[in-house]
Amino acid sequence: MSLWQAVTWDVARAGGFTAYILMGLAVALGLALSMKWQSPSKWPRIINNELHNFLTLLALVFTTVHVLAVWVDPYTKFGWKDVFIPFLTTYRTFWMSLGIVSLYLGIAIGISTWIRPFIGYAWWRRLHYVTLALYVLVTAHGIMTGSDTNTTWGIAIYGVSIATIGLLLTRRIVLSVKDRNEKQARLAANANRQPGMVAGATKAPQRTIRTPQTSS
Repeated sequence: MSLWQAVTWDVARAGGFTAYILMGLAVALGLALSMKWQSPSKWPRIINNELHNFLTLLALVFTTVHVLAVWVDPYTKFGWKDVFIPFLTTYRTFWMSLGIVSLYLGIAIGISTWIRPFIGYAWWRRLHYVTLALYVLVTAHGIMTGSDTNTTWGIAIYGVSIATIGLLLTRRIVLSVKDRNEKQARLAANANRQPGMVAGATKAPQRTIRTPQTSS
């Protein structure tokens, strides 16, 4: 392997793992934000949002580095179709395609943050749910195509990331179900109170109409 081959291959590997770690941190922070764990006195919400966006942007940058390094690597000999169009590569077609789809999903999510004032918060929030699917796709792509998957440090990175995201996501689902049940209980309590309030309401006093008496 020549020096150029070694450089491009190492950059591709380092860029991929760096992008994966940054994306995992961004997803974890996003889940923490949705559960409102931050304290305004210690960690203001604006700092959390800025950090979340910054980590997402860095993840996209290192993903770009990873993709370009794989493309120009003379050892792998990938053409632009192999790198940018899903299901055209002959190397582990399915798992490589998951990475390509993840690239476009990541770009779409990043763009949605920039155009949020135009699409509104509701649509931006819906698009952000795709981040969890993106994380799953990237994890599968990295494990099934990465050359360092079986190394101790590679297993540690994937294991810690999956465990962290899994625990946070489980906690988020539990809180969502709890909030929904509490909301339904409040609505039911209000519905049960209303008939009693109507039954016990005081009636308005009736006016007595007196007829004038005529003198004989």
